[in-house]
Amino acid sequence: MSIDTVTALPSNILTKSQYEEQQAKLLAKEDDLDRTAFLTLFTTQLKNQNPLDPMDNEAFVSQLAQFSSLEAMTGVRASVEDMAADTKSDKFLLGSSLIGKRIERVSTLVTRQPGQPLESVGQLLTDADSGVFNVYDAKTDELVSSEKFGQLRAGRQELSWDGLDAEGEEIPAAQYRVEFLVDKDGQTSAVSLVNRQLISAVSWDQSNESLQIEVEDGSVLGMAEVERIEN
Repeated sequence: MSIDTVTALPSNILTKSQYEEQQAKLLAKEDDLDRTAFLTLFTTQLKNQNPLDPMDNEAFVSQLAQFSSLEAMTGVRASVEDMAADTKSDKFLLGSSLIGKRIERVSTLVTRQPGQPLESVGQLLTDADSGVFNVYDAKTDELVSSEKFGQLRAGRQELSWDGLDAEGEEIPAAQYRVEFLVDKDGQTSAVSLVNRQLISAVSWDQSNESLQIEVEDGSVLGMAEVERIEN
């Protein structure tokens, strides 16, 4: 009489092939396992490995190496994030010192300071038969000054308004809109003007991790677009 002995494993014990199949399914669901998920997966494997078919030493060492590498990368990432936060703080501190300063840029708006003339610069590409420099109140669009010119030579044109009205009275310092129109052979065209504008605020561009400045006409500029800053 013979007795067949059947060795039954507890239901929570997985064979090596069953574990590998389970692990493949988990990895398929989550491509980017974090440190906690990796450690949970690793310890679950150790607790449920089949004593009759244990994990190979090479596989065990390999997974320990993967975990050590993940730990190291997590540390590096934390350090980089700390450095980025410090850099952002330093840039904001620098940006706060720029508020109230002026930059030169192509614009139609300029603020005249009390007791100072309003100045603007245009670059004329060709000679012109005549020209006119107009200054308007930025809020009301009322014309407050108009200066006419005769023959103009190509090149840098320095334009200014002393801030006085027709009676010689000083108009209050405010924001003004300027334009420089030139006429050549009966054709009128506008010349782009470079004006000084106040920096009103600074902000942080989250998309490219950089500081931006806001100027008085509402424009938002990256620091790379600014070539000159003055008091």
